[in-house]
Amino acid sequence: MEQIIIKLIDQLNSSVIVLFLILIVIGIALYKIGEWKNKFDSHDKRVEKIEGLAEKVIALTVKVDLIYQNTNPNAPLKAHSPVSLTPIGNEISKNIDANKIFNKYAIRLIKEVEKMSPTKAYDIQQSSTLVAKSKMIDILDAGELDAIKQEAFNRGLLIEDIMSVFGIMLRDEILKQKGIPLAEVDKNLPQES
Repeated sequence: MEQIIIKLIDQLNSSVIVLFLILIVIGIALYKIGEWKNKFDSHDKRVEKIEGLAEKVIALTVKVDLIYQNTNPNAPLKAHSPVSLTPIGNEISKNIDANKIFNKYAIRLIKEVEKMSPTKAYDIQQSSTLVAKSKMIDILDAGELDAIKQEAFNRGLLIEDIMSVFGIMLRDEILKQKGIPLAEVDKNLPQES
């Protein structure tokens, strides 16, 4: 057997060896491509699972926020539909001069809500609250932010609770501009799943 292999090697010229090496490289490359495709398929499945998770996190956040609003005796909002200010929320609004602050930033906040493309009154309400809680802190000047922090501290609330007052003001302004009555919020509630 050894002699046969030696004779074959003697018979091979350089072009056959190069061809043989090319075939080996192609074989290895095809094997690796198969491994990569398998890895990509695995990652695609993971990404699909993560994409569905975002909606579940949003729903969970809304539910936790409603529980917090219903159990907090100092809550500035009534957790019913449509969401409205409590007497404490009205006091907070007056103490921080919320109308003046809101009017200063209304155009920017409305644009942020419009980026989310809400079409129904309920969606406008949810988007307005989300924008007020997440974006407003970043655009307030130092004096306004200090007044809001002080009010939150005095009442044992989170700054986001105070920002929800602006969310209601933002919702009301957008509904007014679109000519949608506030009662429409109740007509467009999402269905429980």
